Amino acid sequence: MKPKAPTCGLRAALAVLTALTGLSAFSALYAPATHAADAPALGFALNITLSPKAASLLQRTKEGITVSARYYGDPTVAARKHANEVGQIDLGGEELRLSARGGPAQITGQGVKRYRLHWTQGAPKVNVNAFSSRRSHADNLLSCDFIDGEVDAVLQAQPLELHCSLITEGRASVLRPQGAR
Repeated sequence: MKPKAPTCGLRAALAVLTALTGLSAFSALYAPATHAADAPALGFALNITLSPKAASLLQRTKEGITVSARYYGDPTVAARKHANEVGQIDLGGEELRLSARGGPAQITGQGVKRYRLHWTQGAPKVNVNAFSSRRSHADNLLSCDFIDGEVDAVLQAQPLELHCSLITEGRASVLRPQGAR
């Protein structure tokens, strides 16, 4: 005969959580740290522009442009165990596919794992890169401006322009917004 595992402690803890939070036992255990009304805005507008040479080659070869946004933050002391190989908390991200013409793009922030925000200290950050989609070429063809810094600075500066040229044109990429990091 197997002994029964004690369950009264767990039931009591769930009852206390429910009474304190007003949530059901399940939602009290699994609710994200931030509620929708408290959640920071994480989406922003971009405009991808191309040099004439880049525009010509991308359109001629039916290549596309991919915009990748990755959100991250610095870990709290308690959350260091969740940090990635470079010591940051990965908050998730999203990718957009644009035509060879570039143009306006909206990063929504919907790919952010908001339950991880409480693992971070300070404001969330975002890194945005644009590159060729590799539909017709095995390698990336573009050198584009990029974003790397606090989301708040990006929100204040939007819409941000990321200019792309062919790598072979030798144009240096620029960090946006100015003064980020």
